[in-house]
Amino acid sequence: MAPKSKFPTKTVRAYSPLVMKLLWGRAAGRCAMPECRVELYAEATGYDPIAVIGEIAHVAAAGQAGPRAAPKMTAAQRNKYGNLMLLCQNCHAKVDKQPGYYTVARLEDIKQAHEAWVRASLPERGRSRTGWTPLALQGGFPVDLATAEAAVSPDFFAAKPHLLQVPMDTDAWQAVDATIAAEVKKILSGGDAFDHRVAIFPLAPVSACISLGYHFTSRPHLQLFQFHRDDRTWAWPRVAVPAQDLIVSGLESAPRKADAVAFLFHLTAPITDEVLREAGVSLDARVDFRIPHPSAAWLQHPEQLKWVTQEARRVFERATQQFPDAKEWNLVYAGPAPLAVAIGQQLNPTMYPPTQLYEFRAKEMPRYKASIRLGGT
Repeated sequence: MAPKSKFPTKTVRAYSPLVMKLLWGRAAGRCAMPECRVELYAEATGYDPIAVIGEIAHVAAAGQAGPRAAPKMTAAQRNKYGNLMLLCQNCHAKVDKQPGYYTVARLEDIKQAHEAWVRASLPERGRSRTGWTPLALQGGFPVDLATAEAAVSPDFFAAKPHLLQVPMDTDAWQAVDATIAAEVKKILSGGDAFDHRVAIFPLAPVSACISLGYHFTSRPHLQLFQFHRDDRTWAWPRVAVPAQDLIVSGLESAPRKADAVAFLFHLTAPITDEVLREAGVSLDARVDFRIPHPSAAWLQHPEQLKWVTQEARRVFERATQQFPDAKEWNLVYAGPAPLAVAIGQQLNPTMYPPTQLYEFRAKEMPRYKASIRLGGT
């Protein structure tokens, strides 16, 4: 009969309420890896409750034989705050499968750096230490920034506003895209992109707005604002969070062949098949984002930006699985400007095919014209 081990064979994971509060609070509910920092929850949908997608990772192993095992530690010591960190599922798997690189010392440094980033970046009583870099994206109408700083209150602007002027109507859309890319590069120069906080006030063609988000990517912290014309202000109205009313259709369970996929956003106005055919947009594979009553007044709360952005990210990821052979995506967007920026952030150039954008012109034929092509050559 084999002798009994002096160590328990079962890993004990028991965290006190205080440890849980410190762990989630000091990490701000985000993955601690500096190249990731995603939010560790998925918002509730019309079908499912909010889902926690973060994982509690052990710096020194939770058990005697795990990665970075420390046999002299007791079970209680392993489950203390100092030996724990918050990670997403992907980063958790990575650090545990590569313990030679992700040593105890390295993980302790990563955790400490992440908590320092949280303290420096997030508001303290509503006011951060670093403030925001303001960016106005302006089309044919001047952007009135008189109420812009009040919109971030009690926070503040840390620099003079950047004004990026783009044309309302042009045949040189790729040049517009290049101008936007250069401005974003200038704003993000000098430091880690994750450390930048940019407040964006867009009043420009949707193609320019999507391009702006695409070049910023999801790395910096962007705060997006909608200009409310009736009140002449950039501040969000003090209204209750509206009901989630987004409807997505077109995703099936089984993969199928398609050379191109169309993503259609019907938020401020419906997009008819007639105008899409005019523009030569293939509708063989399509995904529609709709609300019951499209309207220019639909966007009233920043939570609506989150809903659509998270759903768009989910749909884009699913589309690569359902349409694995697609060589091009077509994105036709009728929606508010700040959400267009957020949608652009979800277009990952390393994971997705080149994406063709379209701009609406009511008095021209075709009414939707190809504009900026993101990705590819």
